Amino acid sequence: MADLMNIGRSGVMAAQKQMQVTSNNIANVGTEGYSRQVAEQRTSQSLFIAGSFAGSGTYVADVKRIYNSYAMRELHLSTSQLSYANMSWRKADELNQVFSVSGDAIPESTNNAFKAINNMADIPNDLSARDNVLVALGQLEGAFDTVAEGLTSQLRQTNEQVIVTVDRVNAITKELADINGQLMKVGGEDLQLLDYQNQLITELNDYVQVNVIEQDFGVKSVMMGGAAMLVSGPNQLELGTTDGDPVRHELRYTVDTGQNKITLDGRDVGGQLQALMDYRDNVLLPAERDLGKMALGLADALNTAQANGFDLDGNVGQNLFADINSPEMSIGRSSTSGSNAGGTEMNVLIDDTSALTGGKYTLVWDGANYQITDEYGKTSTLTADPDNANRFVSAEGFSIIQDTSGGAPVAGDKWALMPTANAAKGLSLKIDNPSALAAAGYTKETTAGDGEATLVSVDRTNASFPSGEVNLSITPNDPTSAPPGQNTYTMTDKDGNALANGVYTGDTISALGFSVKIEDNTTATSSFKLNMDFAVGDNANAVAMGNIPNIKLQDGGKSTLADTFQGIITEVGSQAAAQEVAMTSAQSVFAQAQNRVESESGVNLDEEAANLMRFQQAYQASARVMTVAKETFDTLFSSLR
Repeated sequence: MADLMNIGRSGVMAAQKQMQVTSNNIANVGTEGYSRQVAEQRTSQSLFIAGSFAGSGTYVADVKRIYNSYAMRELHLSTSQLSYANMSWRKADELNQVFSVSGDAIPESTNNAFKAINNMADIPNDLSARDNVLVALGQLEGAFDTVAEGLTSQLRQTNEQVIVTVDRVNAITKELADINGQLMKVGGEDLQLLDYQNQLITELNDYVQVNVIEQDFGVKSVMMGGAAMLVSGPNQLELGTTDGDPVRHELRYTVDTGQNKITLDGRDVGGQLQALMDYRDNVLLPAERDLGKMALGLADALNTAQANGFDLDGNVGQNLFADINSPEMSIGRSSTSGSNAGGTEMNVLIDDTSALTGGKYTLVWDGANYQITDEYGKTSTLTADPDNANRFVSAEGFSIIQDTSGGAPVAGDKWALMPTANAAKGLSLKIDNPSALAAAGYTKETTAGDGEATLVSVDRTNASFPSGEVNLSITPNDPTSAPPGQNTYTMTDKDGNALANGVYTGDTISALGFSVKIEDNTTATSSFKLNMDFAVGDNANAVAMGNIPNIKLQDGGKSTLADTFQGIITEVGSQAAAQEVAMTSAQSVFAQAQNRVESESGVNLDEEAANLMRFQQAYQASARVMTVAKETFDTLFSSLR
């Protein structure tokens, strides 16, 4: 009868454990990250009694989580992909909103400015018409500044999100390392701890894509992007950020005690972190640089037009906007790598706005030459300027001036070059006097040779100031020849009568009350024709200035200023639309992976309710066995009295 009692008792204990596990499943039906548990019930060892084996009851051998590692890996991957797609769409849509809300002001203000210039051409000596031009140009400056500030805000916000995301990654990996330590102490038996560990790994995949390496006792080491270890057993390896160029935060990966640091490529980390950096580097900053390219083209075209005419006082027109190579337009054009062994800094000068691409370049000193690589991997060698040992010329509209005051370059030194960066924010109107607008024109042409002469200034009060046509002939000599040659000039009137002659140094000739700048590309004997006659009612230069929007000034003569801005709008809108499609697709993949995990690890209330009734009946039946055993004992003892 003792055997019957033990069998009943084992059944009661097993049913009680089953009901406990089932009740726990039901209680956690809404708990995020909970994995359904099952009690593994086994029969007890048989006993050999009276020549035969008889059963001795049952017991619960273990309680296990229903966990499919393959399905969970699929969920983690889809979580990372969805998080990447969702963040990419959100950021692209934010940028699209920047251009939708404030971007329209740029083409509208551009149209208003050139409309005012054309009105000035109709009445060039009217101060009110001239004042309207300055007001419209001021509004155009404000429109560029507003959009540029919106882009700067986006950049600042994105960099802050990178830092916050990295901080959250470090918080999660610290918890995972602590959990690994706890699991090692309890032999991996704490199922709730395993669920929390898996929940943290799922959250971590929101921020970065991770690969999980499973070890004994439920311990999991975690690698980011397949290359960087974040959690190794009970040890956390911290992720960090550091400044790259002035607008970037690069990832810095700290190994062991923090003495050895490796810079990670953001394209390899996955999740939100990769989305943020891809958006910043491939969408936001290219749009900002393209806007800067437009601003440089606009400023250069208007400044050049001003220089081609006379203002209301008969003086050569001065810059309308800040010079394209002024400090305010040059901020952030170059960035020196922190790993450089040399102390050379780089200054970027814009030579030809029509050749600018709006791209970003990597400059490397190979020990003999400067090699420049664009965003598409095309590498070329910069051309040294024979007249300036520190200047090197690119074929894409800019040159670099090396500053070796801090030390010479060392082979392998690198610099990031962004010739059009921040130019939109640097666009600033420099004229506030309507009389200074150069509406009147003057004629100039190159009649022989390969150079160009630009009128810099005039002094009409000079007694020798010429009227009518002036012919200027120059003979530049090579200053490096032995002995050095001299640059000579001769001025004559239209009939060939001598007006002036002499020697000039540098690139400027001053005589007869005016100054002419000889461009650097003048290498042989050249001659030019100038006519500096002036009339207050002349509008020739204003007409030419008003035609600037119709000229293809950018992309090597393929795009107008309006085309450049439309290209920015189109690209930003396309990115937002493409990311929305990608997000929808990622949501479908994630839903499938989530359903698969839920189907295996999730709690089904109907199934659990049925199990609860079944184990309740088993408990009652086993208890009845114990009751029968007791009654049998009582009957046996009663019969022996």
